[in-house]
Amino acid sequence: MSIDIACYTSINVDELKERLDVVRTKYDHLFDGPYLMFEPRTILSRQQLELIDDRIEKYNQETKLLIAEEFGLKKPKSYFLIAVNDKSFPELDTSGIADVFRQELGEENIVVLLNGEDLI
Repeated sequence: MSIDIACYTSINVDELKERLDVVRTKYDHLFDGPYLMFEPRTILSRQQLELIDDRIEKYNQETKLLIAEEFGLKKPKSYFLIAVNDKSFPELDTSGIADVFRQELGEENIVVLLNGEDLI
């Protein structure tokens, strides 16, 4: 079974990319094997969602916004995923990784979910 960490942020995607590059460099021992970090993506605003005609695409995009809001994130703007590549957790467990991102991105700017469902 795969273990994934979904991170929703109130940081715009361009700034988030820069900040994640810093995190990747600072903690390269974590992201060169035990964990795989994927590129961040934009969370669309309600106004942007209204412009989507395709029902399925609109649902997929809106789901990201609703999940972030459900867990208390104010003005969600972006999200990224982390896959656990080494389930023996040689460095940090998933809670430890969540703490790293809260510390680096600001606790008020991020919601971290285990497998997209459970707050960690």
